[in-house]
Amino acid sequence: MPQDELTRAALALWPGLAAEIGERPEAWQVSELARREDARVARILLRLSRDGADPMVLKHEARPRRPADFAHAMEMHLAAMEALPEGVPALLAADPEAQVCLMAHAPGPNLSVALRDGRADHASLLVRAGAWVSGFHRGGFGERRIFQPKFTLRYLGQIVSEVEAHARQVADRAAFLDAARALMARQAAFEGQQTVSARTHGDLHLRNLIVGPQTVWGIDFAGGNQAPVGHDIARLLVDYATLYAPLDRIAPGAVLPAEAQAAFFAGYDLVGADDPSVRLLLRHRVLADWWGLPAHSGSRSAAQDRRYRRLMPLAARVFAAT
Repeated sequence: MPQDELTRAALALWPGLAAEIGERPEAWQVSELARREDARVARILLRLSRDGADPMVLKHEARPRRPADFAHAMEMHLAAMEALPEGVPALLAADPEAQVCLMAHAPGPNLSVALRDGRADHASLLVRAGAWVSGFHRGGFGERRIFQPKFTLRYLGQIVSEVEAHARQVADRAAFLDAARALMARQAAFEGQQTVSARTHGDLHLRNLIVGPQTVWGIDFAGGNQAPVGHDIARLLVDYATLYAPLDRIAPGAVLPAEAQAAFFAGYDLVGADDPSVRLLLRHRVLADWWGLPAHSGSRSAAQDRRYRRLMPLAARVFAAT
């Protein structure tokens, strides 16, 4: 396997992890599984395999250098294993100071790659994703409680104030402000209704679900807090709506095509699509993705530009009826 600096750094950490689990590192074959390397992040995943043993994955984050955050992520992974052992790859060894871990290999593409396949049955994949999220939330169930939209909308109000004062730059500023103010004006529509809280994933985008032939696995847990389940649901479904949903099938005021929403909630049975946290946080997530993109086209990466070009027509539909 060709070895650049990031690969060599990861391989240098493998003997220490192998010793922790009683393995000889030279007995394992190594191949690259995935990587991200840009100005901010350097991360690599290596697949380790040998005859007669289940494959493993070595994950090394060379930057940013945040050992405490890496240790927290390992704690969240262990908690997720307890919540849904059949849906989270086993964490086998970790060294937070070196920002490296070893886990069981989850065979299959991530959900984004699976959806990108022209032959993919989106409804079936969304049902399976919904079932995984439901199982994960049940494993970390908190309580049924009255939803408090004021916290989300208060934060949105702070963002609006920054945009109004030109302290924060957003693309299509006037349209963003109109959409955000319209959502804030609907606060009463989300009040006084029951939702469910659970331990959240914290970063549940499409790439953090692995879709195997029989099993779905979750990875890269970043949350751990008890929060309304709409937070995780919105993160996942807005990612889907932005990247893969047929926009012409989204009704004015909706975030998803009706068939996609029905498919997800056929698998997710802890709350329904009418849950107040789901309804508010889906729309808030569209706005959060909007203000999270660089305002100026020249500052966007190719991936950010693709997201922007899909997000703008999605937002126009989401806020068309507000």
